Amino acid sequence: MAAKRKATAASALGGLNWRDIRRHYSERKKTHAELLRLFERREVDEFVDLILGVDDPTGNYSANDHELGPKILGNNLSSKKQVWGLASRFLTVTSGKDVPALIRNAAISYLAISVGSEASCMLKPDRCWVTNVRTVWTHLVFQYDGLFEKANEALRTFREKNPDSEMRYERWMDPFHRELLQTLDQVRLEGNRCAIEAGVRPGQVKFLWTDAIASALYDTHHRRSPRFRATASGWVSGRTFRLRG
Repeated sequence: MAAKRKATAASALGGLNWRDIRRHYSERKKTHAELLRLFERREVDEFVDLILGVDDPTGNYSANDHELGPKILGNNLSSKKQVWGLASRFLTVTSGKDVPALIRNAAISYLAISVGSEASCMLKPDRCWVTNVRTVWTHLVFQYDGLFEKANEALRTFREKNPDSEMRYERWMDPFHRELLQTLDQVRLEGNRCAIEAGVRPGQVKFLWTDAIASALYDTHHRRSPRFRATASGWVSGRTFRLRG
């Protein structure tokens, strides 16, 4: 079974544009460094705007895609102070498994698992990973042995069970957070192999690299799915990052 899963993982990642993935990863790595610089200098306004993807989507695609940054800032008392405080706690975590509890305890309106986990990853990408539509879908692809349509259908089913609001939609992703860790390790190992075969140096910052791969896989095999476009194109907007070919 392990050998079969490894083979299907390689198949699932085949055909991706690894130069574009590397470029996407490099942009995020620069943003990670900028966030740490802003935090160290206590430039609160600039830091919060960046980690919520308000003007620069590379700070938080999950927030930027759904325009959640302005909602977070506009619907919470002392919103920037609250976001700063949560970010401070992210920087002290020793395990990414602790991130969902930190997000829940912060109780910041419109800041749930996708925005929060991505913020944690942008601050501490050696420990924290992103749990959003793209990584959950990638997890489902690996769970279904590389069968994209099964992963598409499973994601569609989760969405249809939670149709009322963005926040209810966010909550179904919470249980996936711990499960993703093993899948993302598989994505990283197979991604490294595929990148090397394509003449591209793999990214060394673990969870920024795996997130770039998951994003590319999603854009290539989910967002371009005819059934997806026909039934669900309204519930997730695209990133500025696009793959060629």
